[in-house]
Amino acid sequence: MHIGIITCEILRTEIKDVLKKTGIDNVFLVLPETSNPVISVLNKTVNERFLGNFANTGIKLKEKTLERIVKEIREDTIADSLIIKVTELRLHDSPDKLRAEIADGLKKLSSVVDFVLLGYGLCGSTNKEVEKVIREAEVPVLIPRDEEGVIFSNCIEIALGKEKVQSLLREEIGTFFMTPAGASIIKEPQVIMESSINIIAGHMNRSAAADTPKIIKILENHYKRVVKICYSEADENDVDFAKTVETFAKKFWLEIKHAKGSSKAMLDALRREWR
Repeated sequence: MHIGIITCEILRTEIKDVLKKTGIDNVFLVLPETSNPVISVLNKTVNERFLGNFANTGIKLKEKTLERIVKEIREDTIADSLIIKVTELRLHDSPDKLRAEIADGLKKLSSVVDFVLLGYGLCGSTNKEVEKVIREAEVPVLIPRDEEGVIFSNCIEIALGKEKVQSLLREEIGTFFMTPAGASIIKEPQVIMESSINIIAGHMNRSAAADTPKIIKILENHYKRVVKICYSEADENDVDFAKTVETFAKKFWLEIKHAKGSSKAMLDALRREWR
């Protein structure tokens, strides 16, 4: 079976667990088919960050263009493969661009994979808009959903579950969430706040995100705490992660609270096609 994955780089822990669950050895990371050096450098940076999460796991990912991936699969008669397209975190700032990127990825992957797993929530789009992209794909498309079949709003709900997020927000509406991946991608406190607007809010559009100074001021005045999300003991003992969270909390005068993250939502989505 050939599985396609289109994912935001922030869900790399979840994708790593998906790879482990399938047990597939032939894993490919898609490189862009472009001569534009800016796009190539950006993609290389994103892929390098993503690959860093697979160090010492025994999982080997081969970076190739989709054309070369398809060629290798056919020439070597590979029966099972995972083909992963990773997108940068900041695509969340423009939901329309993000949907177009996903739709383009689905179109290209449909020629070789049996189904595609999306490492996304709504991420600023409406449920109707995302369901339309899924419905128009030429292969089955899986996306993390809650128990009622509703797509999760964002990566935080995917990591913690909708009920846990709502519970934390009921305790303190001024709650900011930070994952290990998010902290490692963007370390500067103000940049973290700015770049996470759409991810946390789940409904802002491009024009809202562009008014950064005003939004930053609002966030500074309304956030009271940051929730540090750890998936494992390694996350809890990660010195760099702890330092980033502490610096962020100090910058905005926030209390630090801890929460346990999980890959359950992504694995549940996978199980709908993978037995």
